[in-house]
This record gives sequence, C-alpha cells and structure tokens, in this order.
Amino acid sequence: MPQAVGSRNASLDHAGRAADLRRVLQDDGLPLRTRIAAALVLLYAQPVTRLARLTTDHISDDGSTLTIAFGDPPSLLPEPVADLVRAHLRDDGRLVMPVFGAPAGCSPAARRGSR
Repeated sequence: MPQAVGSRNASLDHAGRAADLRRVLQDDGLPLRTRIAAALVLLYAQPVTRLARLTTDHISDDGSTLTIAFGDPPSLLPEPVADLVRAHLRDDGRLVMPVFGAPAGCSPAARRGSR
C-alpha cells in the first residue's frame, strides 16, 4: 500500500524519483532555486536543512565539472543539474543555494533579506 504524501515513511521508488527529476530539470515554470533544491534532494537524498546551509564555499567549478561538498569527498553534479547551478550563479552570484539561507558570515538580517 503506497504511503500518503507527507507521511514520514513515504518514499519514492526509482521510477518515481526519475520522473520527478525529469520534471524539475525541464520545467521552466518552477523557480530556479526550487528546481536546484529538488534535484539535490532527489539525487543525493539531502535534507532541506542541509541545503539551507549551502553557500558558494560548497561549490567548485573547474569549467568542465562542478562539484558540491555535502561532505568529503565532494559530489560531482551531473550536467543537467550543474547547468541549473551555473545559471543560478549567473543570475544571483551571492549564493549557490539561497533557497533558505545566506552566505557564510552574513548577519541574521541579511539571511532574512536573501529569501
């Protein structure tokens, strides 16, 4: 029996995650930050609380590969997701993931203003 959405034990099977990932990668109607956050959750099972703390310090881009440091070693971002992150950096270079947070060292007021 499938779990209800929002249930603590709800999980997606591989096909469901793949379908949701395709949607967030292709749906230009969703905000870019939402698309990036959803992709990171779907690909790396990262909790939103961890995404909220991401800053540009967690991203490395050598021009051909983009990695994100959830831990050590950093994780390679596949091209469709890397493209979204690069687009976000072009649009708003303050943070890689200002989904909920602000750059390291910012005051609480700056964090509230970055949303």
